[in-house]
Amino acid sequence: MATKLANSATDFLPAERTLETLRDAARSCKGCEIYKNATQTVFGEGLQNASVVFVGEQPGDQEDRQGHPFVGPAGRLLDKALAEARIPVSKFT
Repeated sequence: MATKLANSATDFLPAERTLETLRDAARSCKGCEIYKNATQTVFGEGLQNASVVFVGEQPGDQEDRQGHPFVGPAGRLLDKALAEARIPVSKFT
């Protein structure tokens, strides 16, 4: 039987929600089990006013080690899909 977490991610949300305050809050979040085996937070990267946002399920081991999103196998698959769709990656950074 699964045990209920004492906290949820909403318990860690700051009153003022800017990218910087959310990034800081994510570093100390213990609202789910992911933090127990992670070495660091992998927060999003890119343009603040982006038209499109890619969200991964959770960081893989390469993302956890490097601290950047989509740098492991899922990132290579995403890069391949973008290349096949002729969408330049530089458009997103």
